[in-house]
Amino acid sequence: MREPNKGAGGQGAMGMAAFQALLEQYGAQPRRWPDDLRAPAQALLAHSVQARAEQHRAATLDAMLDRLDVPVISDERVARIVAGALADLPVPGLAPRRAPFTRRIAGLLGAWRPVWPRAAGLVACTAAGILVGAFTPVASTAVGGTGAEGAVSTATATSDLPSAMFTPSALESLFQ
Repeated sequence: MREPNKGAGGQGAMGMAAFQALLEQYGAQPRRWPDDLRAPAQALLAHSVQARAEQHRAATLDAMLDRLDVPVISDERVARIVAGALADLPVPGLAPRRAPFTRRIAGLLGAWRPVWPRAAGLVACTAAGILVGAFTPVASTAVGGTGAEGAVSTATATSDLPSAMFTPSALESLFQ
């Protein structure tokens, strides 16, 4: 904080800047002001309208601050908070003990234990679906044009995915 200055040359007169600094530091009530600055400040108040206006502003601020509810913090609460903060600090030279590697892995696998049966079932269903789809003949229906009689002719052909993939021409194209 700023130290209120006396007037130029160390005389008893106080300047406006020094008075404002006095108000900022000690408030508007003269009883709070230091003894050596009280008389020059009161002399400035007696002669200056601006000094009285500044004191009024400071008094308004003091009144607002006095109306604030200051929370009461018990010593037990402070001690509990400090003890908790100190417990969280690392102690120099001591590394935290870690569980052996095998116990950590077992812990991870144990956390996934309820998921394994569902995951295995999902994998089995996916594999079965792929196999059924790959080895089931596919029937395709083609719609032909209208004949001379005006009837629509349809042709149904079946194909087998593995036989289509492993035909001699398909295999030859792979190696060319």
